[in-house]
Amino acid sequence: MHYSDSRINTARGCAFRLTAMALLCAPMPLAASDGLSSLPSQLDMAFGMEAMRGESSYAIGGAAVYADGSRSSEMFPLSELEWPLDIWLARLDLGWTFSPAWRISGSVKTNLTDPDSNIIDCDWLTPELPQRLDVYSESEVASLDALIFDIAAEWTFWQQELWSLYAGAGWQRQHFEYQGQTAAQHSPSGLSGYNFQGGSGAGLAYELTYSMPYLLLGSEYQLLPQLRLTGSVAAAPLISAEDETLFFRRNKRAAGDLDGSAWLLDLSGIYYLTPWWHVKAGLHQVWIDVDGEQEQTVNGKALGRIGMEAESRQTSGYLSLGYSF
Repeated sequence: MHYSDSRINTARGCAFRLTAMALLCAPMPLAASDGLSSLPSQLDMAFGMEAMRGESSYAIGGAAVYADGSRSSEMFPLSELEWPLDIWLARLDLGWTFSPAWRISGSVKTNLTDPDSNIIDCDWLTPELPQRLDVYSESEVASLDALIFDIAAEWTFWQQELWSLYAGAGWQRQHFEYQGQTAAQHSPSGLSGYNFQGGSGAGLAYELTYSMPYLLLGSEYQLLPQLRLTGSVAAAPLISAEDETLFFRRNKRAAGDLDGSAWLLDLSGIYYLTPWWHVKAGLHQVWIDVDGEQEQTVNGKALGRIGMEAESRQTSGYLSLGYSF
């Protein structure tokens, strides 16, 4: 049968348009609508910004062992410090899907700004009036260096149409270094000798590291061909923390060794602008609770050890632009 050139060209044009429409409407990379066998091997990379709000704090008191070996039970808390975490971070995310069911992901984040809020230090010095705050001071954050590293392996163990479940294990490390300059100190209870108005130079320094191995469980849903929603919760029952506080005006050093637990929650949505470019927005929440002991020295001489409890509450919102190779 013979067709004219115009009909052939028309057919070719229709075929081209249909192919283009199919590519635009087809599920984007990592879509799960065709089952696990459709999941290709690929590498994802994304750069973005993250706004973190929260704080880390610690309190000391309770059982104390002094340098001479004597012991006592102190009121709790004797002292409490709070360190702000209201910062902007830059983040780099990497992901490698190397089989239909397995994926490795990682992220690195570092701060772009310093907190606007002050470091707060509170002391209770009168055991007979434990509810009375005796010393209160605030210190401006002169600088903060923050580095957060996270890596995880995930396994998709269940798939049903557009919905899947996955489990995995990971490790997150958080490291913060503060430099503070005392702005003001006074005694709310009226004790003498504790009033101080800011001066030049560093007043205190603080270094904190959390190491958090965790297990996670998550779910993914293909809401639209271009839009995936994911959520995961992670439990970290065996975390460790180390911190060191230097009080320059008193030539005092306090170092804590702690362990405890943490919970991590992540909710996100990924929208594919093209089969390769995507935008990701999410919410990340971290709850950390640890306890242990703090060792104290003054002028290089050991004072002893005392009970310590610490916690951190962190809420982050992030937005990133990524590319799938």
